[in-house]
Amino acid sequence: MTAVPMTAGEAKRRMQELPLGDLATILGGRTPLVLAPHPDDESLGCGGLLAGCAASGRRAFVLVLTDGTGSHPNSRAWPPARLRALREAEAADAIAALGIAADRIGFLRLRDTAAPTAGPGFNAATAAIAAALRAHGCDMLLAPWRHDPHCDHAAAHLMAASVARDARVPHLAYPVWGWTLPDAMPLAGPVPAGWRLDVTPHLAAKRRAVAAHASQGTDLIADDPERFRLPAELLDRLCGRTETFLTPP
Repeated sequence: MTAVPMTAGEAKRRMQELPLGDLATILGGRTPLVLAPHPDDESLGCGGLLAGCAASGRRAFVLVLTDGTGSHPNSRAWPPARLRALREAEAADAIAALGIAADRIGFLRLRDTAAPTAGPGFNAATAAIAAALRAHGCDMLLAPWRHDPHCDHAAAHLMAASVARDARVPHLAYPVWGWTLPDAMPLAGPVPAGWRLDVTPHLAAKRRAVAAHASQGTDLIADDPERFRLPAELLDRLCGRTETFLTPP
């Protein structure tokens, strides 16, 4: 991976041209832990891969980093505790749609939009991720792309890189919000390398999983004028025929 000047448009083009690989190529014989910054990122970025793991008997585990309560900060009907419970229930329904057993998901419940990138909170989170790797028999980490433009995604990437280095396990990155970066935006780091996974056999399950996160894709919670809604263009990109998995620097 050569470090060269690159724009986001070039990075996205290169990601779209990555070679196709199957689960055996991308994961080898390993069992992945998918680190999701929020409830829904597991389905958006890795839903097809998770469904493929379930179909092939590979016991992937999903660990959700934050509580997801930042999506509707002004809702009176859905205060943080109730919203957190809803988002965790949606995540449980989503992994069921992918064929993942109910005991293969965990929640760290860090505050949405406040996942740490250094200090004691970061160290506690990485210790919890490492403990989950051991407890659930996982020997690979999947986490968001380093250029995903959300603070919790950036924190999840840093955490995964730290845990993977210390535990000596492979680390792959999946883009979610990185697909929305302005094409002219300059990016640091190496050119994207990795694979695309054809998720066509599991696309219907992935779309059901994404739809299970109704609080993020519909007007289920309508009393917050600043409420979050997943953009249709991003959903079209992420619910297409392939998912992208990158080898981080």
